[in-house]
Amino acid sequence: MEINRIEVISAVVSEMIATLPEERRQKAYIHLFGTAQTAGLIALRRGVNAELAQISGLLHDYRKYLTGVDEKHAEESADAVMPILAKTGLFSVCEIGNITRAIANHSDKENVGLPLDEVLKDADILQHVLQNTTLPIRDKYEKRFEKLKKEQGIKLKRGIDFEKRKERKEREEGRSE
Repeated sequence: MEINRIEVISAVVSEMIATLPEERRQKAYIHLFGTAQTAGLIALRRGVNAELAQISGLLHDYRKYLTGVDEKHAEESADAVMPILAKTGLFSVCEIGNITRAIANHSDKENVGLPLDEVLKDADILQHVLQNTTLPIRDKYEKRFEKLKKEQGIKLKRGIDFEKRKERKEREEGRSE
């Protein structure tokens, strides 16, 4: 029987989540597993390796949830999961490099990276949106989200759409000068 690498990494992530304080457990589980599923879908649509995308999604905030610290969590998560991936003996050096690079770059949503990196960045944003569709999206992610909505055929209106929000912000800035 072939070993399912997604299931192996899912078990690793579930074990880590089980060690968290109760107040972080549910959020970690929803976000990590939700990002993995979303990454798989986006990867399939773009012709990117969906298995590596899902594994990247499962692990992308590993260190953030483990420590509760957001600062530099992308790079620290990549560093933390590299030995975990290697220890399984299920991944090539190239695959580990691709997964950890995507994880290290996932917070840099303003710049375009390699296809797996982009899948993870977009899955991260989309999972946050899907977790609560009524909350506003961070301004710095709005352009990426608008592009993602078009690509994925998403019709979600989040209160005030991007252009109207931009116009309102410009009007408000004009009044304050």
